[in-house]
Amino acid sequence: MKPVGSFNLLRWFAWLSPIAIGLIALINAWLISSFLNDHLFQREATVTRDFVQNILLSDGSLDYLSQPENIALKPHFDNTIEHLTNMHDVLRANVYGADRRVIWSTDPTLRGQQFAANDELDRALEGKLVVHAGDISRSREKGEHVGLDPSIRYFVESYIPISRPGDGKIIGVVELYKAPLALTEAIQEGRMQVAIAAVISALTLYLCLFWIIRRADRIIKQQRVQLLEAETMAVVGELTSSVAHNIRNPLSSIRSSAELVLAYPQENGSEQAADIIHEVDRISHRITELLRFSGKGAHHVETVDLVALLAECQGDHQPSFNVQDQVLRLEAPGHAVPVLADRALLLQVFQSLLSNANEAMPAGGECVITVSDLDSRYWQVSIADKGCGISAETAEKAFRPFFTTKPKGLGLGLPLARRIVERFGGSLTLDSQHGNGTTVCVNLPQGY
Repeated sequence: MKPVGSFNLLRWFAWLSPIAIGLIALINAWLISSFLNDHLFQREATVTRDFVQNILLSDGSLDYLSQPENIALKPHFDNTIEHLTNMHDVLRANVYGADRRVIWSTDPTLRGQQFAANDELDRALEGKLVVHAGDISRSREKGEHVGLDPSIRYFVESYIPISRPGDGKIIGVVELYKAPLALTEAIQEGRMQVAIAAVISALTLYLCLFWIIRRADRIIKQQRVQLLEAETMAVVGELTSSVAHNIRNPLSSIRSSAELVLAYPQENGSEQAADIIHEVDRISHRITELLRFSGKGAHHVETVDLVALLAECQGDHQPSFNVQDQVLRLEAPGHAVPVLADRALLLQVFQSLLSNANEAMPAGGECVITVSDLDSRYWQVSIADKGCGISAETAEKAFRPFFTTKPKGLGLGLPLARRIVERFGGSLTLDSQHGNGTTVCVNLPQGY
């Protein structure tokens, strides 16, 4: 079975999200621009239709469209249409009868012609207002476009159906070619603003999502490490009891044998027996400590005087500090500092931390225990030593179970200490610089 590769959430998002967001922004910008374009042109054509319809109706020019055979009505009709073509931006005007024939045009050569292939005209004769915008240079395939000024690039072509009053029958179509420069400029400006808004929105969305994904990726990695640590500690808890019982019985036998040697001294035997007893006691202490740290089940939570507990720890470790010419100093308020914890477990935590500080200063130095009010909810205990310190890489691994830089260490002191502190709603952090010592901060919830 092939190993399953890890999925890099942040990397995949950084590559795929710009493409997806860019495509979405592009499509939305195109849709909005198209809607804006069509809506404005349609609106302008509607206003023009109402205007033309009202003019033809008010001056009686509709009679000629109903009776194109009546030559007497034509001069009045031509005069009205002539005035309509003088509207602003009008390039050309064609008037079609119901038979599709051009009965009037600004281009005299088109008058009397019929254009068979004209879908827009067909729809207009059905009563629909047809609007088409385009480029004159690209629209030479239609016969009615011949003769338009090619210097005017963009045009709007409107087919305006003219209905007869009363029955609403379509009696003709007015076709207007316009070059609405102001409208075109407004549309172009609107498109530009839509494009800018799309780019800004896409960029803002990407940055927000990138920040969320990056934070989520970090949280997932942290949770993965915490889960691994929790699983490891659970295994430790399961194995500790069985291992302890299996070891303690042989140790008891060894210690009894050593005591028997001491009771009946032999040559060079007493010194060796004393060493055996010392090592057995040391191992037993380690086992007891491990059992205490990783113990299961509920623990007794009570209000503990932090100052008194630290003073007890200082008294227990003062002899070992004095032996190595080290200074152990406690800086704490002159009053009780209540915290919520299991006193025995909390004592073991500080005992372990002070042992680490003692071992970190083999050439002598100072270790200061400081108690301070972190905020209204927590008390902070900092244990700062002037030892050799550790590198940033080692500090990052310090809380991993079974990781140790000590030849005889188990690598469980700091992980178990953090686990205990977190069990009571606190936190434990480590700050160290190689050659400049180490500071361990323990934050504990205030008691009452």
